[in-house]
Amino acid sequence: MLTVMKTINISTGLLFVILSFVNAIPVNANMLAHGISESSQYTLDDPSYKKNTSTIPPQAVLRVRNNTGNLDQLSGTTQTVFTFDGNGSSDEETPAHLLEVRFDFENDGEIDTYFSVTRSVEHTYETRGLNTVRMEVLDREGNVSSTTQKIYIVENTPPEARISATPTLGTPGVPFSFDASHSSDSQYRRSLLEYRFDYNGDGQWDTPYSSSAKKTHNFQYPGIKNVIVEVRDPEGSLDTARALVYIRESRPPIAHLDVETSKDSSRITLDAQGSYDPDNTSLSYKWDFDYTGTNDIIWDTGWTSTSQTYATITRSGAYVIRLLIKDIDDQTDEKIVSLFNRAMDNALSSW
Repeated sequence: MLTVMKTINISTGLLFVILSFVNAIPVNANMLAHGISESSQYTLDDPSYKKNTSTIPPQAVLRVRNNTGNLDQLSGTTQTVFTFDGNGSSDEETPAHLLEVRFDFENDGEIDTYFSVTRSVEHTYETRGLNTVRMEVLDREGNVSSTTQKIYIVENTPPEARISATPTLGTPGVPFSFDASHSSDSQYRRSLLEYRFDYNGDGQWDTPYSSSAKKTHNFQYPGIKNVIVEVRDPEGSLDTARALVYIRESRPPIAHLDVETSKDSSRITLDAQGSYDPDNTSLSYKWDFDYTGTNDIIWDTGWTSTSQTYATITRSGAYVIRLLIKDIDDQTDEKIVSLFNRAMDNALSSW
C-alpha cells in the first residue's frame, strides 16, 4: 500500500510532506484538505479520497472565428487573425468561469500558452497548409480534456478587376455608368472589396477607395476616354481593369409639330412625337399657346417629357403656337405654327 506521511506545523504555517512511494505519484490537493491530523497517515485507497475526488473531465468546446468577414471561419491567409475561444467549455463540478484553458496552435506537443481563465486567444499562422489547433481545458479537480480543430491557410492572391460601361458612346450631357461589381477575389467576398476610379486614364484617381462598385460620370469634353477601376482586397492586394468610352460633339435636336383641331374648332391637339435628336438622347418639351413674337417670354407650360398636349381655343382670330424642344446637352430647336380660327373655317400654315 502506498503511504503518504504529512507533518503540519500549526504555529508557523509551514507544511512539510513526506512521501514514501514505489512509483512517483503527485499529491492531490484533496489529500491535504480532509482534516488529516498532525503525523497521521492517508492512503490512496481510503474511501473518503475516492468519494471527494471527481474523475469526470470537463467538456472542451472550441469555437473559431476570424477577421475576414467570410462565411467560412476555418480558412484564411497568412494575414488572417483567428480567435480561438474556449468559453463554451463546461464542467459538472467546476463553474465555467473557473475553468482554465491553454492552446497548442500547431498540435505539435509544444504548448503555446499557459493555463489561464482567459479562455480566448488570437493567433495568425505564418505558413500555408492545413494546421490543427489543440485546446486543453483544466477543471479545479485537476482533470484535463482536450479538443482540436483543423485550420486551412492559403496565400493571398490579388483580386480580379472587371468593369463595364453603359453606354459606350454619347455626348457630354449623357451620364455614363460604370460597373465593377463583377470583380472577384479568391480569398474574400465581393462585399469586402474596395474600388476607386480614374475617369480620364491620366493616373489621377477621381474617387477615393470605397465599397461602391458602381459610379456615374458626365464627361465635359469630347474624345476617347480610358476609364480605369482599381480594386483592392482587405490585405491591400490590387488589380485594375479598363473601359473605353467615346464622347462626341452634341448635335441639336429637330423639332416637328402636328396640329389637329376638333370639329367645332374649340380644341386643338398638339403632337411633337415626330421630333428627334440625332444623338439619340431624351427630349424635353415646352409650349406657348398664344405666342406674340420674340419679346414674348411667357410660356404656358414648363419643361416636360410629354410630347403631346392640348390647347383650348377661346376666341376667333389668329393664334400662334410655339414649341421648344431641348436634348440632354441643352441643345434646342423650335417649331412655330399659326392658326386662324373662324366659325366654320380653319386656316393652318407653317412658318
